[in-house]
Amino acid sequence: MDKAEPLHFQRLPAEAQYEALWRLALSGLTVEQVAERTGWSPERIRQTINPEPPPAIAPWRTRHTGTAPTFNSMRAGSRRGPSESPRPDRGPPMHRR
Repeated sequence: MDKAEPLHFQRLPAEAQYEALWRLALSGLTVEQVAERTGWSPERIRQTINPEPPPAIAPWRTRHTGTAPTFNSMRAGSRRGPSESPRPDRGPPMHRR
């Protein structure tokens, strides 16, 4: 095989390499055949086409940044003093007789 083809592929920008790998893979070539044409290892091709996702982190394991209200801050905010009424536009409730 001519060395010009792998050299040309390796000089392409990363996005063009990614697209070329997909085109070659969708054309029906095996990973080994694509590796031969590009000069890359089969493992590198697999990683580029289908990268491993980053490890998942459970939301409760992330550090609290202080932006979201906590249970205690919500409870503290619901306590009203004697001068605060839940509805300032109305006076005390009227009882019917």
